Amino acid sequence: MKNLSPKFLGKLAWFLAKILKKTLSIEMPNAENDCFGKNNPVIYVVWHGRLFFPMFYLRNMGLIPLVSEHRDGEIINASIELAGYETVRGSTTRGGVKALVKLIKKAKQGARIAVTPDGPRGPKWHFQQGAVYIAAKTGLPIVPVAGSAKHAFYFKSWDSFQLPLPFSKGVYLIGEPYYVTNGTDEKNIEFHRAEIERRLINLVKEADEKVGAREK
Repeated sequence: MKNLSPKFLGKLAWFLAKILKKTLSIEMPNAENDCFGKNNPVIYVVWHGRLFFPMFYLRNMGLIPLVSEHRDGEIINASIELAGYETVRGSTTRGGVKALVKLIKKAKQGARIAVTPDGPRGPKWHFQQGAVYIAAKTGLPIVPVAGSAKHAFYFKSWDSFQLPLPFSKGVYLIGEPYYVTNGTDEKNIEFHRAEIERRLINLVKEADEKVGAREK
């Protein structure tokens, strides 16, 4: 696999994901939480290992995801570009400040954006500060999203990426909007970071419980 180009792997992954998704039975029990409409800016956050369902359900919204410049980011970028997303490249470890500035500018212009706050290399389910800072600077709400499948394969990677198995029961959850208030000083950013981390972790656990998923 290492001999194959990331772009080829990304295209292959998207092709297979589209076929797989058609076999799944997916529920969206709290879709009303996504109450902003396609034309209103918002910041979606999803854990790196749970990208499968959001990749489909956030399509066609003018959404701009932040994608890392590492090799796994190259694969993800090739997949989601085929899905119709415009991307911004960067992360907290490579191209981070430049990417953050670009996302803030696009958000102020009315774009919806999406961030995997534990990417690109973890640790798993640790919410880094980037999305919180963007929310503080723009006033936009952070909306956590999560998906899960009853039967799934979990990659032996830092993020334990969940890949649903064919014909599995699935669920896609949208959390309540969360606003970052009181400025960008370090103490305040850390307060909100910890709170939205807790909410996103709980949303994934709720999704797992709804379908009876058991991560191995």
